[in-house]
Amino acid sequence: MNRRNFLKTIGAVGLAASLPWASGRAQAASSMHTGKVLLTLHTGGGWDHSSFSDPRNNPLINRWANTRTAGEAGNLLYAPMAENAAFFNKYYSYMLVINGIDIQTNGHDAAARNRNTGNLVEGFPSLNELYAAVAAPNVPMPFVRNGGFDESVGLMPFTLLPDETLLRTLSNPNFYDSTRSYYADSHMGILKRFQEERLQAQMGQQNNTPRWQAKLAELQRAHAGSGDVNTLGSVLPATLDSKDLAGQSRGGIRELHMFLTLAAAGMTATSSFGTGGFDTHGNHDANHANALVNTTRLLDYLWTKAESMGIADRLIVHVTSDVGRTPEYNAGNGKDHWSLGSDIVMMKNAPWANRIAGISGPVHEKRAINPDTLQLSETGVQLQPRHVQSELRKLLGIDSHALAQRYDLKAEPMALFNPAVSSGITV
Repeated sequence: MNRRNFLKTIGAVGLAASLPWASGRAQAASSMHTGKVLLTLHTGGGWDHSSFSDPRNNPLINRWANTRTAGEAGNLLYAPMAENAAFFNKYYSYMLVINGIDIQTNGHDAAARNRNTGNLVEGFPSLNELYAAVAAPNVPMPFVRNGGFDESVGLMPFTLLPDETLLRTLSNPNFYDSTRSYYADSHMGILKRFQEERLQAQMGQQNNTPRWQAKLAELQRAHAGSGDVNTLGSVLPATLDSKDLAGQSRGGIRELHMFLTLAAAGMTATSSFGTGGFDTHGNHDANHANALVNTTRLLDYLWTKAESMGIADRLIVHVTSDVGRTPEYNAGNGKDHWSLGSDIVMMKNAPWANRIAGISGPVHEKRAINPDTLQLSETGVQLQPRHVQSELRKLLGIDSHALAQRYDLKAEPMALFNPAVSSGITV
């Protein structure tokens, strides 16, 4: 692939604006991201909290309650369906379960916007976009995306997760395919030396126009910053995974491996991922079980692979959705949209994990809580996405940044990440 076609390709997938030679914003890139890595997993369609992290031993709400009771893992409660038991028992020490979130709408788009930005109306950045803009504005791909919430306010537009072949070309411009290179490795040093000598000679021409001279200077900066991108080659494996930990081929595994590779190379700080199947207006139990198995296996792979790559200690995962689901079944054995839901935040060795924050009523009614104790309070605050987003900003250390202040969510402080308090299991 020649340079012109390569640039066309990266432009088509949204990479061009994120790479050092194509953006004035990135011209100063000289260091890679070594801080916390944020991944948002958006479970599209609206996961049913009763079938996952906020279950009820009530057959009218959960059919499994005719023969089983909700399970407990650490201080958490889970629905005994799909592969929830294995997931909660393995990861309860990583998990903060946030229940009783008033989503404020029954519509998919508005709910997704609220849960990803903290605001129902357009014009506020997602947590991913804000974190990328604050924590890693000068790395090659600050914010990569593979589904999930896709609105942007222009602070840090996302880059679509690149194709594997393109990723290998980024890590090694001499890459042709898995068995061949364009040039012999022994020739690459000579080619680079002559390339640089030619560029210096061109920049020294007395009759260069200002525009041409600026372009040459831009190319020189790209050459100087290419070492940042080349670090990808040190962590990019010969093949990317495509199977989950049970050995089954699963969509999303290859992309998660690719994201972790980019994060390990310091080339990105955050990503949004999407998985679906949760809009179960019919045949709820079977369809939701399939979607939950897919979600928990993706998360299990993510944490296991991050551990093996040495970056699990840097990873923060926010598992969210759009709408919730009704506490009763409809005539088609499905569940319809509901304006109450749950989130999960995961981090290894988190002092605030193995806790429940937020409360919903016996049939998932909205309940106000004391923001300091997280206990029921008639004079308390109804937990909303703006509170979750505001506290996540604090967790990531970006809440006092000027950009975060510009997009102030006006949320009361909420002790979501205070390990000393908890809502506990209340039903």
